[in-house]
Amino acid sequence: MPESSSRVSPVAVSRTSTLVTHTGTWKYIRPVYRDLVAPCMEACPVGIDIEGYLNLLREGRLEDACDLLARENPMPAVTGRVCHHPCEVACNRRAYDEAVAVHAIERHLGDALLEQMPVAGAPRRPGSVAVVGSGPAGLACAYHLVRLGYSVTVFEAAAEPGGMLRLGIPAYRLPRSVLDRQIRWILGHGVALECGVRVGTDLPWPALWDRFDAVFLGLGAQKGRDLGVPGESLEGVWRGLDFLRSVNSGKRPELGRRVVVVGGGNTAMDCARTALRLGAEVTVLYRRTRAEMPAIEDEVQDAEREGVQFLFLAAPLRLVSEDGRVRAIECQRMRLGDADSSGRRAPVPIEGDRFTLDADAVLSAVGELADLEALPDDIARLPAGIVAGAFGETSRAAIFAGGDATRQPRTVADALGAGKRAAIGIDRYLRMVHGEPDRFPAAESLRYGPGGNLSATRWRGDDPIPRTAPANQVVRYQDLDLSYFVRQPRRAEARRGGGEGLRDFAEVNLGFDRETMFEEARRCFNCGVCNRCDVCLVLCPDLAIARTYSGYRLLLEYCKGCGICAAECPRGAITMIREEL
Repeated sequence: MPESSSRVSPVAVSRTSTLVTHTGTWKYIRPVYRDLVAPCMEACPVGIDIEGYLNLLREGRLEDACDLLARENPMPAVTGRVCHHPCEVACNRRAYDEAVAVHAIERHLGDALLEQMPVAGAPRRPGSVAVVGSGPAGLACAYHLVRLGYSVTVFEAAAEPGGMLRLGIPAYRLPRSVLDRQIRWILGHGVALECGVRVGTDLPWPALWDRFDAVFLGLGAQKGRDLGVPGESLEGVWRGLDFLRSVNSGKRPELGRRVVVVGGGNTAMDCARTALRLGAEVTVLYRRTRAEMPAIEDEVQDAEREGVQFLFLAAPLRLVSEDGRVRAIECQRMRLGDADSSGRRAPVPIEGDRFTLDADAVLSAVGELADLEALPDDIARLPAGIVAGAFGETSRAAIFAGGDATRQPRTVADALGAGKRAAIGIDRYLRMVHGEPDRFPAAESLRYGPGGNLSATRWRGDDPIPRTAPANQVVRYQDLDLSYFVRQPRRAEARRGGGEGLRDFAEVNLGFDRETMFEEARRCFNCGVCNRCDVCLVLCPDLAIARTYSGYRLLLEYCKGCGICAAECPRGAITMIREEL
């Protein structure tokens, strides 16, 4: 008889008396409750426990949700308005109906936080830190350091703090009153601020090294790139950042009737929508297609809604003048070739296919550069920015860097994450200097976790932003049991109606009211985290699950290891592991 015909299926055998395990030890696997990582949290550059605060809102715990958010993000009222929200792109609900409107919920919580100013405590740790630059990276680093107990002073060259949040982002997206209140809230934790001080000039670098035990460089990228075509010196040609800085400082440049914005990023969208509010007809010229645009999709849609025209697969060749002022822009038609270093298909000129576009003003928004010429020579840098490690460490001891002046994505969220990582790095450095134990041994820490419990957290690889899960296992769409969810439309944010938003620079997006915020939060799947839905409790055939104050307890003396609880868990929060014999 062939060997295969004599085989039988494996049979579970009880190895103990029913006096020990009441139903007999038939199982070779058993369930465990294990919080995994929600994809929104994995995607967040700031490391916010998004699922955690949405779960607290599901339970009606607004104050606790605000507290959990503020532990990781010092600027939620800002990010809720201007973040590119990669959390929503990663949201599992996006594949089911529509992503949860995380940014709108965060905005509401951020505004709620600003209703109460914190009470600053005295520094309780040895060591003082200087932060150069008051943009999002610098303010985040300062915020986390004062919460860790250090004395921190922020130096800002401009007359007011905020960096490109103030100078580069238009008020219709980020009202100055909101930014001012958010910065006051951060300073209220004990951060000292000195504006109108240019480090390297007003305060020489050697004096800074002598005065402070550690320094964080959050210099930003505040120089616009040139187009690199003939005619850029003509009247009516602006670098995009210079144009935004002028308007945001209260000036109203005369643009004429027809404005062409060159570029496809967020600065280009800000320039275009700002020029609309100054009364111009605006065309955005971009050398790739819409699919390759790096701008936030919401901003592109808002620009289209307001009347901005887009001309894709076209690049400028030269600017045409009349009486010393730009009057037209000669363009080259393009096609997409093979992918380049950015991962996008590179634009390739179509030989002989040119056209001319009338323009009374041209705004160049093709990227920004960091001004690093005044930095000391012993701080290593590349054309892309300062060379910094995972914790912001630079080539010079005690000097850390982060944000747009380093090699990282140039977004507000990435800058906040960089400031947070640098604060961890500075804390580790100062503890080493003073001979104290590392606050983060083996890259682990404790913090407020989902459902209001303290949970162990681990950093993903060399990224010190906390993620709540063993081995950082991320719950994907296919890991969920969707039969327990009901399709619901995403709540829409209130907006200023019609053409009203083009009359001035008042905020266009008005956000959620409180009830809508709670309703949208309840759409969250709570991926990978038990939210006490009782499905496992109801379906367990052996009554091996008991409810406790904080969740559930497995009664392993009754469990047969059937796996029904894990298979039916809507959120993938139960894992079957091999039984120890």
